[in-house]
Amino acid sequence: MPRCANCNYELVLLEYRRKYKCAKCGRLFLQSEIDTKDFREQNKKEREQSRKQYKKETSDDYNARKAIPKIIEQLKNPKIEKTREEYNQAKREYWAKNKTHLQQKRKENYERQKLRILSTQALYRQNHKIEIRIKHLRDTQKALAVTKLKLGEIRVYNTEFDNLLPTILLS
Repeated sequence: MPRCANCNYELVLLEYRRKYKCAKCGRLFLQSEIDTKDFREQNKKEREQSRKQYKKETSDDYNARKAIPKIIEQLKNPKIEKTREEYNQAKREYWAKNKTHLQQKRKENYERQKLRILSTQALYRQNHKIEIRIKHLRDTQKALAVTKLKLGEIRVYNTEFDNLLPTILLS
């Protein structure tokens, strides 16, 4: 909350006038001036805190305390760092030792994948045949419904015509 420059009492914002008013001494202050002043003070505090934090983090004691857990972790779980060439060489050696076993595994995986693909293709063909049969049955059903409607219209027409003829002859 902003404070008065004279009496250090809290200021109240008058929104319709865009001014702060001191409840004790009654002075008015522009809102923009007070807000910028508060912003500068807040910014100054944050910069000071950042400086303290930076000094703390750059101190040797802090870095040493932070590095100790990493060193302990590396001692517990040593990771062997290999260069790219060493890694490729180790791969070649492993392949040379286990060539037949790895080729057999590859072949099994290939056969398994081939069976899976063939079974999905067969299932697709079967579903496609069923869909074609359903479409054919729907088309024939539609054709039957249309012919039934046409026959029904003809019958209605014939009966109306039959009812009309005798009345025309009577007149």
